[in-house]
Amino acid sequence: MTGGVIPAEIHEGPDAIRATLRDAAAAAADAAALITARRCHRLYVIGNGTSYHSALAASALYARLAGPDDPVAIALTAGEFRAYRPELGARDAVIGISASGEFADVVASFEELRGTTPTVGIVHVPDSSLTAVADRVVQSSGGPSRVPVMTKTFSATLVATELTLTAVLGPERQRATATAIEAAADHADAAIAAADVQKDRLADALEGFDHAFVVGAGLAHVAALEAALKLKEIARVHAEGGETWEVTSGASTIIDDRAAVVALAPAGAGRSATSELVRHAADWGATTIEIGPAAADRRSILVEIPSGTAEDHAPLTTVPPIALIAFALAKRRGIDPDRPDWVARYHSQGLRHIVGVEETV
Repeated sequence: MTGGVIPAEIHEGPDAIRATLRDAAAAAADAAALITARRCHRLYVIGNGTSYHSALAASALYARLAGPDDPVAIALTAGEFRAYRPELGARDAVIGISASGEFADVVASFEELRGTTPTVGIVHVPDSSLTAVADRVVQSSGGPSRVPVMTKTFSATLVATELTLTAVLGPERQRATATAIEAAADHADAAIAAADVQKDRLADALEGFDHAFVVGAGLAHVAALEAALKLKEIARVHAEGGETWEVTSGASTIIDDRAAVVALAPAGAGRSATSELVRHAADWGATTIEIGPAAADRRSILVEIPSGTAEDHAPLTTVPPIALIAFALAKRRGIDPDRPDWVARYHSQGLRHIVGVEETV
């Protein structure tokens, strides 16, 4: 394992998933019971940054499982929800995700909605501000985080959100989702181990690039957004997360030998399209890295994941290896991601929600 607190937390991620499955299911079911008792038909799922990516992923998974008569989940950034508040009625509910429980726009939104609209807080830190204003709280597990970059807390809060949304569809659907997430935790373990073995080679491949594209289809697209964020936060690389088909018609115009393309390609309906994009990117001269069960192009560096790794849980399985690679790359570039200098920029904007800052800054 690469030395550092962030890699340690990346390796703890799969156990945080398992702990959240064990500890949060009952609270998620209770939160869902509030939503169903109110006969809610719109569920706004809000967050910022990594938590917004969790909102996107959980809402997308829910949409794949829900029927035409089930409530609709709508993912929005917390800032957008607060600044452009939709007209809410008696059959609306809001689920807010904040690992620290302190993100200002989520907490303020819940305070403003108190007593009028049902609210569910998804948090990692107990006794936080969000827990005091939410009607229901679903807390993720896995132990406290000691770094300002969300790694295991991303996985854990995402699982807590998915348990909550799928419980709205009934206990059988929640249990089936929990079984699939349990398998994803095992696949995440395998993906992290595969990246750990190759981290130096992968850091070599990425060291010369200041710009990278991370691509994926379906929920691997959401994983690409989060993986790109990890490259920015940890390695200070300008990375763009893109959906496979959008990259083929947009970013492809500037992909060449000056670019690195990281493809998240677990099994699923989008894998063939992502594989085709990888082959084109390699033809255009790009350095290509694939996170998948097999390489689509012999020129790629492959981080092999189990063949049963599902696209619908790509955020849990393909983001951790990218975060581990980003840490190795950061060390190569003389950066200490465990004590990032960008925290001061957050504080200068009045943002005090970052988990682990007190221990690292």
